[in-house]
Amino acid sequence: MSDLPSLRQKIDSLDHTLVSILNERARVSLDIGAAKKRDIKEEDVADADVQVYRPGREKEIYKKLARLNPGPLNDDSLHAIFREIMSASIALQKDVSIAYLGPPGTFSHQAAYERLGDSVAYVPQKQIDDVFVAVERGQTTYGIVPYENSTFGSVVETLDYFIHTGVRVRAETYLTVHQCLLSNSKLDKITKVYSHPQGLGQTQKWLSVHIPNAKRISVKSTAEAAEKAALETGAAAVCSEICAELYGLEVVEANIEDLAANTTRFLIIGAASDSPTSDDHTLITFTVDHRQPGALCDGLKVFKDFGLNLFKIDSRPSGQRPWHYVFFVECSGHLENEDVKQALKELDKFCLDVIVLGSFPNQRPEKEDHRN
Repeated sequence: MSDLPSLRQKIDSLDHTLVSILNERARVSLDIGAAKKRDIKEEDVADADVQVYRPGREKEIYKKLARLNPGPLNDDSLHAIFREIMSASIALQKDVSIAYLGPPGTFSHQAAYERLGDSVAYVPQKQIDDVFVAVERGQTTYGIVPYENSTFGSVVETLDYFIHTGVRVRAETYLTVHQCLLSNSKLDKITKVYSHPQGLGQTQKWLSVHIPNAKRISVKSTAEAAEKAALETGAAAVCSEICAELYGLEVVEANIEDLAANTTRFLIIGAASDSPTSDDHTLITFTVDHRQPGALCDGLKVFKDFGLNLFKIDSRPSGQRPWHYVFFVECSGHLENEDVKQALKELDKFCLDVIVLGSFPNQRPEKEDHRN
């Protein structure tokens, strides 16, 4: 006789237990939220609102789950389940919203969803600067912006808006980006290709080989590219596969990115940074007096003197006067660490306009794909 009925009965019993445990966890989460509010000073209420999402604590939970997991569920499956559990817990404490470069279906949208789950509100913006504005004005709790790509480098629009913003980096997240060519026309009938500049840059070799005569047109987002391609005969878009369903397009070719390990790094921004963890990065901007020989060298040496590793250096025109640049430096450590505090004091001696854009937990994938 089949034991299927008894197995189903066992599943039903386990589901009953799961519901009870999940609700008990939710009640504890509400208690934690109430405790946070009791512990803060009245003038720090705004910071308390942003502190509902704790990327450092989230990182610790995921690492602990991986250690505890005996299987048969793999770590990725367990991660996805707990992402939604924590997303629901966040929503219980506060109505959370996040601004992203829209419309729906962009890689920014996907990255935000993979990080924050289904229980927060996603608010599309027309341009990257609109994401910064939404957070600055308190229209959304957080924002997510593309920061750099492993194939095409830094996203300069994001760097430029950081120069003039008061928001702080709260977290980082990485998304493996698989670009697709979407169209309702056959490959040999495609005469123009729309995409964000990053999308065109990440697929330039493939496009040059397969549709060399197609005009490449930059737009504000990959999802906007899909919208345009859906309306025009002979037009295509370089974007995510999810846009095919959202905008009624066919996948002409999948995975057309020039590098297999094509990954985009995003920054989550808010009113304040998270608390220190055992492994943080800090993003700093400054300028130097270019008339002073060795000024930049002196500034960078400060990080070495205080044992701080440098992970990324960028420069962008300040917009104040010609040939005047703002330097972006990402170093190890947290703003609240003593070595970082002392380094910043020393940096003030050699550099001008030193600003800390935020400290955040290091989330760089431990296993990196080195295929080419």
